[in-house]
Amino acid sequence: MSKYLIIILSLLALLPLTGCGGGGDSDSVSDTDNNIGGNSNGNITYVKGDFKTANDSSQYYPSDGTVSGLGAEDCRVNNNYHYFESENVLVYGASSLPDTDYQFAATAIENNLDKALGLMGITRTDFDNYRPQYTSSVGNNIIRFIEWDDRDVTDIVSEFVVPDGWSEMESYARKMLLKRYWNSISDERQNELIALFDQGDGYSLTEGHVVPEKIIICLDPKLNEVLYGQGTLLGMNIAANSQSSRSDAEQVILHELIHTIQLNISTPMDSSSSINDIWFMEGQAVFLARQKIASSASGFHPVNVTHHFDVDTVFKDNLNVAYEHFGKAYSYIDANSGKERALNLLIDVRYYQGDGDEFAGYSVSSDRFSEAFDANMLKSDGSQLTIQEFRGDYQYIMKEGA
Repeated sequence: MSKYLIIILSLLALLPLTGCGGGGDSDSVSDTDNNIGGNSNGNITYVKGDFKTANDSSQYYPSDGTVSGLGAEDCRVNNNYHYFESENVLVYGASSLPDTDYQFAATAIENNLDKALGLMGITRTDFDNYRPQYTSSVGNNIIRFIEWDDRDVTDIVSEFVVPDGWSEMESYARKMLLKRYWNSISDERQNELIALFDQGDGYSLTEGHVVPEKIIICLDPKLNEVLYGQGTLLGMNIAANSQSSRSDAEQVILHELIHTIQLNISTPMDSSSSINDIWFMEGQAVFLARQKIASSASGFHPVNVTHHFDVDTVFKDNLNVAYEHFGKAYSYIDANSGKERALNLLIDVRYYQGDGDEFAGYSVSSDRFSEAFDANMLKSDGSQLTIQEFRGDYQYIMKEGA
């Protein structure tokens, strides 16, 4: 087994133990704060909904693996038609699972969605506006078609502002600017461009790539009590409750909902890529979900973790405390920059106007994230905090800001 595979497996085991609300790693949360619909008898009151089949409704689970996270293959391939629908949630899984598994998942999301949105500082209308109508593949395919087309780019998208030196730009730089354009135009304009390049012939650019407005849940048979959940652009993958029950399931789900919101705001076309620093994404989810954070910043430099592969390098034999320190690092952001600036950071990543690298290397922030961080983050004295400074002087800055 390769070293990289060992690291990946270690991180997969780590995620639900800490960043995803593992046992013993949560702060005290009241029943009203951490609600899945329990009553005074300890029973769950499930939300209303209906079991449906895509054979009748045509609401199949999206087939684009780039927006489904590490798992969900079972839902994409084998169980993409059987689902439970509530007001804001679609839950897919094997028809052999008990009905209560679907109802439990739908209830947990319904009862925590507004809370997660509030913690992130956005409304449901905001979220719906950020949520893409198609999966990542559609926009990226249209961008490739525009690049390959023999016509001048303005003949295809007349409203696109072509910067100086466009014809001499590297392909990745042109794609960066076209991504910003795609993320900023209306659904109707996107549909016009799709129609321009969709030639039919039995193949559709959008079939299987529509993102429903509702949160999509996959009851993934690969998940269990240890590896319990994963937030995705679509919604999340979680273990079926009848097979893997956890007392802190609601807090894990809140953490994963925060990831879902982060991805929809910042990287709807790159949800499977490490555009945003891992310490920031996990730290925000840990902190907002009120999971355990490190009591002291001493000993570790979590802001060096820009990519999952960096966790092993930074924390070595202390992987079990990584997410506590991500949360600690983010606590400085929350205290000194606040919710609005953190939200603006994610928005700036979405509408990045530069042409820098998507992924510069391990332990190095992408240009999209670093420029957004530098533009929005503050130190305790109100002056600008750059990612380079935060990373280089982490221990000192955390001590001064305590």
